[in-house]
Amino acid sequence: MSSGYEGKRRFDLGRVIERTFGAIGANGLPLLLMSVIFVGLPQAALVWGQAQWTQTDADLMTVGVLIWATSLLVGVVCNVLMQGVVTHVVVADLQGRKASLGESFGVAMKSFWVLLGVGIVAGLAMALGLILLVVPGVLIFLIWLVAGPVVVAEGAGVGRALQRSRDLTRNHRWWLLLLTVVYLVISWIIGIMVGIAGVATSGFQVDAGLNLVTLVLGPLAQAISTLLWSSIIAATYVELRAVKEGGGQTIASIFD
Repeated sequence: MSSGYEGKRRFDLGRVIERTFGAIGANGLPLLLMSVIFVGLPQAALVWGQAQWTQTDADLMTVGVLIWATSLLVGVVCNVLMQGVVTHVVVADLQGRKASLGESFGVAMKSFWVLLGVGIVAGLAMALGLILLVVPGVLIFLIWLVAGPVVVAEGAGVGRALQRSRDLTRNHRWWLLLLTVVYLVISWIIGIMVGIAGVATSGFQVDAGLNLVTLVLGPLAQAISTLLWSSIIAATYVELRAVKEGGGQTIASIFD
């Protein structure tokens, strides 16, 4: 069932959250599976590889370093693709149509290099802002928050996506900051639940000091958090377009 809504002129945080979970609910199993494969598995390999650094066996330590480095690179690629897939699925759902994973993966592949470019530019700018003074870094983060969805939904290049995101987020950045805080609280709760599970399973050692939580539940929680954040960003992009451009139109008509 689709979760399409009519756009309104005022930014509504509750509507963004409702649309986020509505889109996830309508496409939950495929998105969760994609997130586990694209985020969870590389994260688990990264954790296992890092754990081998403490081994006394030089060969095993070398293998661990290679697996860690490979997993880090694969994780970056998969995270970019994951953002593209989730954005396309969620935006399509909010338009009132169902996008297959194959279609969404194709869109993500087509947008990969631009999404990577946006991530690099935004990441470096935010890092510089945070180093110089925290506030500029946070402001840059909020200004370019929906640059990724702009790339996927509108086919924009790096510069155009960053400019478009700045225009869409203007006058709504306090709401976006609050939305980010809400997400961080949810992630914090997920982290607490994983920590509690870690205490309960502390005796279930797997290898090199790893247990069920660090090797399985931790990466799974990361996969869920990534899926949630990507969906929130996509729903926020749709909301901002509805507010800026929609008036009383349906979401589908805004994208026509």
